[in-house]
Amino acid sequence: MRLLLSVVAAVSLLPSVTHANEKIELTEDEFRMFKHTKLALEDPRVQAMKPEVRLSAIAKDAKFKLKELEKAMERGEAAGDVKARCEANVKEALAGTELKDSLGRVEVDTDAPHAVIYVQWFNEETKDLWVQACTAAVSVANVCPIASTVTVYANDKAAQKNRVFQALISASGARRINADKVKDFAETRYLKLFEKVKSVTNGDDLSAESGAPTAQH
Repeated sequence: MRLLLSVVAAVSLLPSVTHANEKIELTEDEFRMFKHTKLALEDPRVQAMKPEVRLSAIAKDAKFKLKELEKAMERGEAAGDVKARCEANVKEALAGTELKDSLGRVEVDTDAPHAVIYVQWFNEETKDLWVQACTAAVSVANVCPIASTVTVYANDKAAQKNRVFQALISASGARRINADKVKDFAETRYLKLFEKVKSVTNGDDLSAESGAPTAQH
């Protein structure tokens, strides 16, 4: 009995773990307002204001409706560590796709109001690039609702420093992809949803590309 109690006590002291498939009750617009405001509150000009007027001043400057901003702040605080929760959800979503054994960097950047999901994989056959890009985008967009953009990029599996593809797509655009139709329409319909596309299949020179592509418009 003492041994059992010791084990239970030890387990209770372990740090909490973020589990995948956690529904995130925060929208893209709410996160944008929340993050913009958190950053604005660090501005010395805002800190010089009386605390009771700061939120309304930020709302006026950013052209937010005050009631919507107040709701976003409440929901943002309640959501907790959305970066960790989104990353867990994204990684689990990708683990259920054909990309699961070829993934590279997978990250959600929440440092700015424009949250970005980054998905990298290592490609063996360039003919598969568009199917893989669409698969990555549609798989992650719904499990991380705070994201504004999904950035996808691939390196050559045989020469992993060599970039062969990169593109970005709005999260709303990614949600327009039908996961069941990717193999049928990746190159005829869904490629039109992507921006800033560079691909060796188009003859683009990606030799200077390294790291994650910029997601800023």
